[in-house]
Amino acid sequence: MKVRLAVLFLVPVLGVWAQQAPIVTALTAERPEILKVEGIEILHVQKNIYLLAGGGANVAVQIGDGGVLVVDAGSEGQGEKIFAAIRHLTHKPLRYLVNTSPDADKVAGNASLVQAAGGITGIIAGAAGRPANAGIETIAHENAVNRMTAGVPGLHPLTGDAVPVTTFFTSRKDFYANGEAVQVMFQPHARTDGDVIVFFRGSDVVSAGDILRTDSYPVIDVARGGTIAGEIAALNTILDITIPERNQMGGTRVIPGHGRICNETDVVDYRDMVTIIRDRVRDMVKKNMTLEQVISAHPTLEYDGLYATKTQSGDNFIEVVYNELRKEK
Repeated sequence: MKVRLAVLFLVPVLGVWAQQAPIVTALTAERPEILKVEGIEILHVQKNIYLLAGGGANVAVQIGDGGVLVVDAGSEGQGEKIFAAIRHLTHKPLRYLVNTSPDADKVAGNASLVQAAGGITGIIAGAAGRPANAGIETIAHENAVNRMTAGVPGLHPLTGDAVPVTTFFTSRKDFYANGEAVQVMFQPHARTDGDVIVFFRGSDVVSAGDILRTDSYPVIDVARGGTIAGEIAALNTILDITIPERNQMGGTRVIPGHGRICNETDVVDYRDMVTIIRDRVRDMVKKNMTLEQVISAHPTLEYDGLYATKTQSGDNFIEVVYNELRKEK
């Protein structure tokens, strides 16, 4: 199902933007609502929220009179491009950066965005002589920060301004940004032990990180505390938030870590896929089948065409599910 995007918002000003920034081009003549800035695609999601795609992972941006809130910072070397895309939308200061997980494609651009914002917020960092409202506040769950500073696959340990300075260890962190309530909700032992989702209540948009993705099976990082049970629980949490507009379509928009913008029905489909595969493998585990026997039974068969990739095949996903269920047994 394709989600309708706010074409009317972008089309009237396309000509003006193109004159001011020659690097901006419409992606195709048929999709004038999608623009590109230095390789980063810009899409209006809903109300105050935009999606920046192409920087290694989806980046969500909230824009208002008070400044800019950014969810995730992209892969290494992409921070400058993401900042350029933000500057195409607004020249308001960057005020908040939230990391949804410790993954390299979510945090490698942290330092670049902090530098572009003028440093960490003075009142947080205690920088002498700096106004309290200068710079950006960086936020992540405590577990995620511990992973970042220890080093994550594909990225050296983060240091200095790249490390989020505001952490929390409770189930949720709430704050206001641009007149909108923002909830950062911890999802224990989902893909990792430090995943969060970000709910923009006024705009009715959820940034789900890699808990949801439309291009792959979930990549459960067992070494960093990830579990299938936690992944399903996190998807159910998103479903508790989302409300369709009509016929199970529209309404709350959900931005996945990778892939297209979703709504409640898309999240249901993904949750059901994970649950069905989990239940199939569980039945085989109860029969004392070996991993090789389970893989040979192809419990992911009808989903492989949608979600199997070179790095995350159906067999890889089955192995993760099987090992977790064997431990439970």
